[in-house]
Amino acid sequence: MTTSNDTTQAPATAARLAALRGNCMGAAVLLIVQFGLGIGINLYVTLPAHKGFFSTVFGSATLAAHAIVALILLGAAIGALTRAIRAGRAVAFTSVGLAAILAAAIAGASFVGNQGNGASLGMALATAVAMFCYLAAIFSLR
Repeated sequence: MTTSNDTTQAPATAARLAALRGNCMGAAVLLIVQFGLGIGINLYVTLPAHKGFFSTVFGSATLAAHAIVALILLGAAIGALTRAIRAGRAVAFTSVGLAAILAAAIAGASFVGNQGNGASLGMALATAVAMFCYLAAIFSLR
């Protein structure tokens, strides 16, 4: 027996999955932008030594843009995880994606402090993990 609640629940689930797919795609696009900005900073921006964190980050327009996109990306990752939990799908992928973004942020803060190659590699690898997670989440929602 089908009730009106059963018929209205299916489109809501489809709408939730569509929103989650869109959220994951937005996070993936932001990760590509972040990766490009990060490469540009690594190749063409010289970070000053012995300056505070915020004066270093906002001393360069490219680095400031990288930090601002990182904050937007963090919001997108939290939104994706929230939507995944509500939909009951792709929770593992979005959880690991958020963790990878947080790991990249920690490596980025370390890079601002010491400009170490290990921190730069950590950011790049964490970005790759996050990218894989959000693309896998999109694929798993088909």
